[in-house]
Amino acid sequence: MTPAIKSLAGETEVEFHCGVAAETDECDHEPETIELDEPAYIDAEGMVYLPGRPLDCPECGNPHDFRFNGVGVMFR
Repeated sequence: MTPAIKSLAGETEVEFHCGVAAETDECDHEPETIELDEPAYIDAEGMVYLPGRPLDCPECGNPHDFRFNGVGVMFR
């Protein structure tokens, strides 16, 4: 696990950005600050949890690839 991913633990407010928009011009989502329902945490297996995060991009509908505070996080 990278130090960047570890830095998300405990955060209650994060900058949320669609990974598609961050990597291509196929999405117009601009980064936005969101407040999480509970602090972010990382479990024993290294899975990142961001309670209350958006489930998909409001612009393109992408449900998997996001940036939180600039850190790439993929969801299954």
